[in-house]
Amino acid sequence: MSTHLKTLQAHAKTALKPAVQGHLSPAERIALYKRFLKIEEHRIKLRHGAGAGGIEIASARAELLDVVLRSLFDLALSKRKEAPVLALVAVGGYGRGTLNPCSDIDLLFLLPRASNKLPEDLTSLIQEILYLMWDVGFKVGHACRSVAECLEQAKADQENKTALIEARMIAGDKKLFAEFQSRFDKECLAKGQEAFFELRRQDLRSRHQKYSKTVFLQEPNVKEGCGGMRDYHNIRWVARVKRGSADLRDLVDDRLLTARAHRKIESAYDFLNRVRNELHYQAGKASEQLTLRLQGVVATNFNYPQRSILRRTEAFMRDYYLHTRSLYQHTGSLMEAFEIEQEEVPVTGLKSFLMLRPKKREEFDGFVARDGRIYPTNNEIFTDDPNRMMRMFQHCQLRGLKLSPPIRKLVKAHRDAIDRPFRYAKINRDTFQGILERKGDVARTLRLMHRVGVLGRYLPEFGALDCLVQHEFFHRYTADEHTLRCIEELDALVGSDDPKKEIYRRLFHEAEDPYALYLALILHDTGRAENVREHIDGSAMLAVRLCNRLQVHGPRRALIMYLVDHHLTFWRFATTRNIEDPDVVSEFARIVKTPARLDLLLLFTYADSNGTNSEGWTSWKETLMLQLHSSTRLFLKEGKERYAASIRTEKKALKDEVKAQLKEEAEDAIEEHFRRMPEAYFRFREADAVAAHVKAVMKLGPKAEEDNFECSLQWLDSPEKGYTELVIATHDRPLLLEKICCALASEELNILSADFFTRADGIVLDIFRVCTTNFEPVSDLALRKRLSSTLREVGLLEKYEHARYFRRKPNLLRPKDDHGMQFPVRAYISNNLHPSFTAIEIQAVDRIGLLHDLFHAINTYGLNTANARISTEKGAAMDTIYITTRDGKKVSDEALLSRLQDSIEDLIGKKDQ
Repeated sequence: MSTHLKTLQAHAKTALKPAVQGHLSPAERIALYKRFLKIEEHRIKLRHGAGAGGIEIASARAELLDVVLRSLFDLALSKRKEAPVLALVAVGGYGRGTLNPCSDIDLLFLLPRASNKLPEDLTSLIQEILYLMWDVGFKVGHACRSVAECLEQAKADQENKTALIEARMIAGDKKLFAEFQSRFDKECLAKGQEAFFELRRQDLRSRHQKYSKTVFLQEPNVKEGCGGMRDYHNIRWVARVKRGSADLRDLVDDRLLTARAHRKIESAYDFLNRVRNELHYQAGKASEQLTLRLQGVVATNFNYPQRSILRRTEAFMRDYYLHTRSLYQHTGSLMEAFEIEQEEVPVTGLKSFLMLRPKKREEFDGFVARDGRIYPTNNEIFTDDPNRMMRMFQHCQLRGLKLSPPIRKLVKAHRDAIDRPFRYAKINRDTFQGILERKGDVARTLRLMHRVGVLGRYLPEFGALDCLVQHEFFHRYTADEHTLRCIEELDALVGSDDPKKEIYRRLFHEAEDPYALYLALILHDTGRAENVREHIDGSAMLAVRLCNRLQVHGPRRALIMYLVDHHLTFWRFATTRNIEDPDVVSEFARIVKTPARLDLLLLFTYADSNGTNSEGWTSWKETLMLQLHSSTRLFLKEGKERYAASIRTEKKALKDEVKAQLKEEAEDAIEEHFRRMPEAYFRFREADAVAAHVKAVMKLGPKAEEDNFECSLQWLDSPEKGYTELVIATHDRPLLLEKICCALASEELNILSADFFTRADGIVLDIFRVCTTNFEPVSDLALRKRLSSTLREVGLLEKYEHARYFRRKPNLLRPKDDHGMQFPVRAYISNNLHPSFTAIEIQAVDRIGLLHDLFHAINTYGLNTANARISTEKGAAMDTIYITTRDGKKVSDEALLSRLQDSIEDLIGKKDQ
């Protein structure tokens, strides 16, 4: 009996005495139980807050409920002269003797006869017990069954069998419960083991598939996810059926589990219980999702010492991933060991004759391949030849083998052999190179190496990424998992028949040096562990070190360094620069230098982006990438002059298409539009869009007096894309962008992206892609009319107070489960990103009015906005704004830039982190 239970029973004996003695009215009795529960629950919660272990708290709650339920059971029986034959049994999670704060309570009323043949007094007793539980406040799931009915249900449905495996008696007739246990073991557990094991195996597969087969999700499910609590329960159930005991220590005695592995499993399960306890306490309900915002709350309440909430969260999540990975791998190994046992059980009779097949067996280099797995011929193979460890993975790659549980144990026992001489040995370098040169079949082998800790030991640069949290907007995975997924994206191109991936498949097929490409992918994020301001710098330093050790020289080394140095360059140019501008294309072409490097950089960017987040490679982003790729390829092929000529030819063809769409009376307007609009406007612009813009300008008419603000608005719905394109044509005037954004914020419209153009005659054409706060197109006609009216009103005002039109509200674009944890945000101002402008880059949580506030801050310092790349994805604003002084020059005043930086950081919430 635990100390807590002894204390609890003493408290109950004193506190519940009036209820047991029958001195209270029913209402007073219920109030007494509720008060007792509230006090004891509070004591348990205080212990949790003081740092008590997860299982300790969950067990304490189960013990509390045991005491109260026994008391209620006894209270109901006290009114009867003769004790009936009845047992109150905990099943499911409660049956294990652990209960998280808001977990379900599942009970079984075990009956002496069939549930449809109960005497009236026993039926009324059960009802009375249930009413007492409900009145006290318990939400219980219950069933009333005889022993025979329980067995029948367990045989008919494996899930029912699972629920009864850990049944535990709380109160009542011990003899009846003993009969149930004896018959359940004989009739349900000793029989049908194969079907039960298959159910548990299917459960594992389906859950792991649902959660991407990785523990490294950004917002993991503590209970059902990979390496979650259900994996632990699963292996206990299987052990109970296979070995007759759910105690995993018995598996250590059976040598299916090492003592160290057992400690890791139990430590992980305790940690998960502690996390789940905190989630339940925070949510006030059974919450299993460890959301980004709750991660910060949990890390803070667990007293992680880091100063900022972001760093605390990262440290906590690294611990979470280490524990869940350990649980995921060890329970997976146990399931595999049980599976192998089952495969090796001799089958007799006719079935044996029909199933008799010669099992494929191959012996080579100290290994045996059998049933798709690799085994050691003896336990000295790595002692005799440590380099055999590297060759083993090449054997697995060439033969399509998995690592067997015995070989995994042996590798882990000999990992210390991967030392400096091992890393520098030519034979191992050559073997590793051979592994990386097999296009399309690299990721699986690297995962085998990573699973047993070999990859990180052979490449310490990669080893530092182990479970390293990347707490950023779009990174769903830890740094090591992200790297391996990038390589999987590359591998998946081989044999893919998806027409959308044809260009990347072709580029990968044409890549002449897969070793350099794969090695660069392994290295590209290693700098994240170096704690430097820009991880690319750290990655480049580590790439030099690794190339020296692996003896990589000449063009191959130059290619690796180029890909590592510039692995974000393609993405940054495409998403933050004006890629329609020939000067931008020229600048990018100077960086890539050759078509071959351009192709590899696009391929690298494709793999990196898809390996970051499966939803990150949007059609919009891909369009930008392919536009930059085709423009740069043309530039590299034709040269600057011929490239400019081809642009002129494309522009002429576009003008002819626009003329064909519009009537003859629009010809002069078309000519003027093509003469006065900036060249960047025409790149990759469709003829129907240009025609619509010409119409908008024609409606605008000549520039009016200053006391009249004329503008032409066009609304083009794209329901399949979830937004409306709003085209605003007007004459340029001070604070125009700020005022337009003010009007949009007044109607709580979310700006997804925007393009801004100014003609030579001062006519402005601003194109916004907007949606509602429900992420739907703007179809409300009344709203459109109000926006037009507000825009005209604000446009007339020389000075205006934006608070008159909109006030900052709680973020309407945030998910409902926001618990205060902020996304990491940043603001970066540089004079090096563009030859003519000062660039402001921001990454922030999107909100209504954010773009207005940015333009307002810029205008407040007397600066002009020359151009901008505005984009929003998944609630994150990723904006680049190019600014100048009033005379059109870069902002060189350092004090002014510092004040602007402070203002922008303040409005995006940077200073709060």
